[in-house]
Amino acid sequence: MFHIHPFAAFRPIAAKSAEISCEPGMRLSLQEAAQKVEAFPNSWLQVIRADVREKLNVPDAGTRLFERMKNEKWICQDAQPHMYAYRQARAGKKTLALIAAMEMSPTIFSKLLRFQKSDEDAVRQTWLRDEALTAHAEIPVLAFEPNEELSDVIQGATNERPLAHFVGKDGATHTVWVCREIERVAHLVAQLNSLVNLSGDEMFARATHADNSRSMLRAVALTAIDRVSIRASRILVSGGDATALQMHLNQLKDSAVHESPENVGDPPAGFFDTYMASAQSAQVDGAPLTGSWKRRRLPAMKAGHSVAANWDRTRFEQMVVHPWRSAHASIEKIEIHSMNSVVSLGQLTKFVDAGQAHAAFVFPIPSMEDLLEIARGTESIPHHAITFSPAIPSGLFIQSIM
Repeated sequence: MFHIHPFAAFRPIAAKSAEISCEPGMRLSLQEAAQKVEAFPNSWLQVIRADVREKLNVPDAGTRLFERMKNEKWICQDAQPHMYAYRQARAGKKTLALIAAMEMSPTIFSKLLRFQKSDEDAVRQTWLRDEALTAHAEIPVLAFEPNEELSDVIQGATNERPLAHFVGKDGATHTVWVCREIERVAHLVAQLNSLVNLSGDEMFARATHADNSRSMLRAVALTAIDRVSIRASRILVSGGDATALQMHLNQLKDSAVHESPENVGDPPAGFFDTYMASAQSAQVDGAPLTGSWKRRRLPAMKAGHSVAANWDRTRFEQMVVHPWRSAHASIEKIEIHSMNSVVSLGQLTKFVDAGQAHAAFVFPIPSMEDLLEIARGTESIPHHAITFSPAIPSGLFIQSIM
């Protein structure tokens, strides 16, 4: 059973919510995150991004910012513990979540379904950051399978006057309410058989860093899985021999779509898109290399293989990346960068044109049914391989761990 409780959250005051709240986790490149911190010096990015703090050469920038905002009353802790309803509206789509504190006991992890492998270094960095803050800086998102009664109770909280309502720097409209039906919603959540972990590897840090013999409270967001949007997997590759990479790609058939200097959009099932700078477009008078998008067919699925093994990106890596990496591992390090889908296709092309990567790849959007089958089969896919909407803005809810 999943036990949830109210908690007294630290939240930005209404007038400062948009200035403090920011895109969660790694949804921005280091360069973009650093630029946002320069433009918005009170952004929570300084708290959640260790690489930004390193770039600023201020290791304790996050804790200093948090303490200053508490002292200046930009962030205040609610006087009474609450459960909260949170709504995100973007491009005509609205998604609702319940924010509550959940008991993290040794048994709960056996009931959480996980799509993606953990990034162990990121988990460690998150744990160290939260210890320094004495607070959880981000809210993990868990999804429940369709439950009309629970969804209706959460929806009912939106009939009251909101605690906060603002347009964030991410372009979405964010609204927060108090959820009054604590006992009823807690009872309904307790009846759930399983939850799906959409984001928040930091929850699993307690398996190695905390005392497993006791429970602890961890603020989480709960949302209906049938309201979750999945975004496509995108990667950049760098290092190694670009010509050899092209040779491996040439083993896969092209689609009927002609090469295009513009974005070709998310590919359909069975295909993937590639952007590489053309060797023939050698720099002239200092002009950068430019390339074009090309759509290719993915390797065929193999009968008898699991959904995880037949997943689009896995088939691509087995056919292209693994043999390419094996042939060049002793010469030059090859790096695979999973890019969040918030990074636009136009931005991907800039990375390649600027010589920061050999190629960008975009894969089809997987179905939720396939992802659930992967999770139920105790398999997983690469970390950051897919992203979901909604994501709770970092800095909107902070939970004290003192």
